[in-house]
Amino acid sequence: MACASGRNELTSSPSFSSNSSEHDYSMSCCLPSGCRIEGPINLHESVKCTSSSDQCTCSLYMHSDCFLDFEDSVLQYLKLAGRSRSWSEKQKRQNIWTKRGYDIAFKACLCKCKKGYLKKDLDQVDDFEVVTVTKSKKKKRKSNEKPILILSSSPTSRNRTISGCSTGSEGMGLGKHLSPRETTFSFSRRADYGAFVSILPRQKLNPYQIKMEDETYGGNYDENRNFVLTNLTNYKVHTVHCVLCVRPLTVYDRYPLIDGTFFLSIFKSKNCNIEIAYNGMKKYLTAVCINCLQGNPNKVVCKHCDEEWRGDLYQLGTLYSFDIFAANPCCGKRLQCKSCSQNVMKNKLEGESYSWYAQKLTCFDCGSVDYHLIKPHHQFFKLSNI
Repeated sequence: MACASGRNELTSSPSFSSNSSEHDYSMSCCLPSGCRIEGPINLHESVKCTSSSDQCTCSLYMHSDCFLDFEDSVLQYLKLAGRSRSWSEKQKRQNIWTKRGYDIAFKACLCKCKKGYLKKDLDQVDDFEVVTVTKSKKKKRKSNEKPILILSSSPTSRNRTISGCSTGSEGMGLGKHLSPRETTFSFSRRADYGAFVSILPRQKLNPYQIKMEDETYGGNYDENRNFVLTNLTNYKVHTVHCVLCVRPLTVYDRYPLIDGTFFLSIFKSKNCNIEIAYNGMKKYLTAVCINCLQGNPNKVVCKHCDEEWRGDLYQLGTLYSFDIFAANPCCGKRLQCKSCSQNVMKNKLEGESYSWYAQKLTCFDCGSVDYHLIKPHHQFFKLSNI
């Protein structure tokens, strides 16, 4: 960890100026501990920094992965500092580049040129920014008001944490989080978010509809990602196919994981054969693309009653631990017992969670206990106009 030393050691956080345009810098990575990639800087895939010294001779740009290492080292310094010892992990990470946290941790940010201290340039446009518009602080916020995501052309190293993000996906509970950078099998880094922009209306470009990266390591969000990437690594698979339209989907190393969503099913299809063990059961990691979820250009309908399946109710880019096609059965065929073909739901239940339909149910007529509402996808669903 880099720390300031000698007579020039500062006792308070330095002030920063934006003067990089005055110098003709070579575009090499400015990671103080030394670049581990040893390649040229691509401005669209780099993180910009500022220096407290106008005499700095470094490029003030880091590779995305190098910046993650740099930020982790500064975070470790912050964890050991007395003034921040009582902060939670989330508070430390959120405040690391604000005045509150940087005043404590700046000594860990000594530049490679030893002339100043580095700091993340907070004026650099992130790929997702949350903008909440309210008319007045005194007025009550509308219950259906959602943050709007503003998308730039390409993602940077880490997405900003989006508060209030809710998801129906459940944690896999697999224990220690494994960062994608620690996996031996390589997954792609997302270059842009064009798939979401081209399909979703503007009001759906929000963190409720799209699962975004959480800045805190650990927790259910990272366990889900770890669960997906670990199982795909075991099969050496970095591309999956939509269970309905067979469209190939690239798997990315960060949220949103695919241009669609993952779910677990008890049924194996010819396009989805990633067998996994979950809670002592054999299940299959299955994917459905954003086009089928949103019904664009072709709606997904029931083969027996032609009612549309509402895939737009599910969050994109994440993992659901249940079969999402079991929820909200539309007709008698989808309610039939697998043993006696009688209706297993005498009265339609309202307000049940989506995962409820994917659990084992007891038939009132024959007493059979089974996953009665989970049906083979290719036998019960089709794309309209095909």
